Amino acid sequence: MMKTYSFFAACALFVAAAFTSCQQAEEPMDMEGQNFAETRAAADWSDFYRVVYVEVNDVNPLNAGEYLLEDGTPFFTHVILFASNIRGNANGDVYNYNNPNNAAILANPATYIKPLQDKGIKVIMGNLGDHTGAGFANLNAAQIASYSDDLIAYNNEVNGYDFDDEWAEYGKNGFPGVNDTSYSNLILALRAKTNGTLSVFDWGNTHTISAEAIEALDWGCQGSLNGYGFNSKYPSGKYIPLFVDLTNPMIATRIRSYTTQAKNAGARGVAFFNLPMASTRVSSFNACAQAFGHTVSHSGTTYSKNYGN
Repeated sequence: MMKTYSFFAACALFVAAAFTSCQQAEEPMDMEGQNFAETRAAADWSDFYRVVYVEVNDVNPLNAGEYLLEDGTPFFTHVILFASNIRGNANGDVYNYNNPNNAAILANPATYIKPLQDKGIKVIMGNLGDHTGAGFANLNAAQIASYSDDLIAYNNEVNGYDFDDEWAEYGKNGFPGVNDTSYSNLILALRAKTNGTLSVFDWGNTHTISAEAIEALDWGCQGSLNGYGFNSKYPSGKYIPLFVDLTNPMIATRIRSYTTQAKNAGARGVAFFNLPMASTRVSSFNACAQAFGHTVSHSGTTYSKNYGN
């Protein structure tokens, strides 16, 4: 069984990449060569996304719905089920694969997805490479058509799709290397098939995404754990500049400071990675909310992982 890898594990292999290292820096850095000009009015809390990636191999996604604002509404606006996989086979076919944990969640949306949606949280199907040579950035037209159809099959269960281009191992098993059009064409093909959310983790071949495809996205999220920065290819209102690693988060005062900067820049929101099972990161979420004059608490309910393997 393929166990989905985390962003934290990816750091060790991608430390030499063009972006700031995923390793937590003593002082999180702004992303090199990026534009921080304010391009829209300061963000309003009601339109400021709070996105969380949940490693569903380890953590029941229902736990994301138990972090509440002072009025009882959920802190998180979007939950990303991390992650289903893009796979290719020896025949050149490209398709979606769900490991037993993702499969159990997606096959039982009334149990694991709808309770979050009923609280007003959008649930996003995360997608990740899987060491087979096929990835978002090397597909031909036929492969894009078949793979996007696989994803759209879940359109009634989830509210959209997120893409993290890691672990594809381009060039393996007879698949080609990266091209300059595949990632964009995949995004545009999906946009033609769904009105749901489309987003990318801004890491791994996202430089190939065209302006037209960026326009079709709801957001890009910068790819440095505990870093802060914008990508000048994206309007600030389509970018999440703060990505907090909940395994080893930055201090609360810094989260509040960066959230305030994101708010003032008119950013799309902030994101958190690797929600823990226990409610040990309330201070991190509270720091974010405090930038808008809100507070966060935990309901006291914790859901065990009771699915898959």
